[in-house]
Parts: sequence; C-alpha cells; structure tokens
Amino acid sequence: MSNPQDLLNNNPGLDTKHDSAGAKHPDLNTAGGNPKTNTEFEYAPEGAHSRLDGKDQRTHGSALADAKRVEELEQKVQAQHEEALKHPTSVATQHGNEPSRGAKKDEQLVEDEEEELKKKDEAKKQSQEAHKPKHH
Repeated sequence: MSNPQDLLNNNPGLDTKHDSAGAKHPDLNTAGGNPKTNTEFEYAPEGAHSRLDGKDQRTHGSALADAKRVEELEQKVQAQHEEALKHPTSVATQHGNEPSRGAKKDEQLVEDEEEELKKKDEAKKQSQEAHKPKHH
C-alpha cells in the first residue's frame, strides 16, 4: 500500500492537491516557477546586482558617491551597535518601551565596570607619580 497510485485507487475521495488545512500546493514538477502560469522564473545572471560593477550605466563619480554613501551608512550602523552595547536600555527606550530588568541590570553592570576602571586608572597614575625618581 506504499504505492501512491494504490492509495488513490483505494481512497477515491483523497485530495492530494490540498493539505489537511485546505491549503493548495503546486505540483512538485513546477517547483521553481510560477504555479499559476507554469512558467519557470527568470533568474539574474551571477553578479548582476553587484554595486561595484564596472559595466553598469553609472559614471565613475556616481559609483564613488554611492560607495561613500554606503560606507557612511555602515559606519552609522556600527556606531549605533556600539552605543547599544554601552547602554543596553537604549534600544527599548528608543522604541518607546520600558527596558527589561535584565537590560537595566546589564546597564548597571556596565556603569559599575566603567567606574571601577576609572578608579584603577586614577590609582595607577598616583602610583606612577609616587614612584617617579625625584631630581634635586
């Protein structure tokens, strides 16, 4: 009974085009194409969407301006990411939400670590000053 044709012959009311929820599925042989028209999708050639393609219609200046714009966007995203790491509650407050207890605790830990590092740096400077040779 593992043969699909035998299963259909023994159960003529079995609907193989729909699943148990009633959703219709396309034939497996048309996968990768439009199920309504049964035509295959057209795929762009490899590298067709490259921003740095030298064969496109943009001028050199336009390509440089685009590259500069993309670089500035990447730097902005990196700065936002670093800011989010410094202030774990900033993302929630930017979205108008109250930060979670975990985010509040993380921010408190970051502040405590920064304060401790400042104290250690200050103590290190004082120690270096105390150990400097005194010239007469």
